[in-house]
Amino acid sequence: MLRSLAHHAHRFVRELYRSLVAYGQLWMYLPKAEPRPQPLERVRPDLPLTPTERALEQQLLDLDTLS
Repeated sequence: MLRSLAHHAHRFVRELYRSLVAYGQLWMYLPKAEPRPQPLERVRPDLPLTPTERALEQQLLDLDTLS
């Protein structure tokens, strides 16, 4: 008798949990974020690169040649 009661209680709690998850998914709809068409930061073409930026650019170009 106790085993049967425990079994039914376990099934009830499991179904209650699954129902609450489904209810939460229904009310917590989060649409996928659309990718931005352009990067947030852009280098201005009318300004020359600083020495630090030139060094970083060279490091990135070196990485491209390694692969």
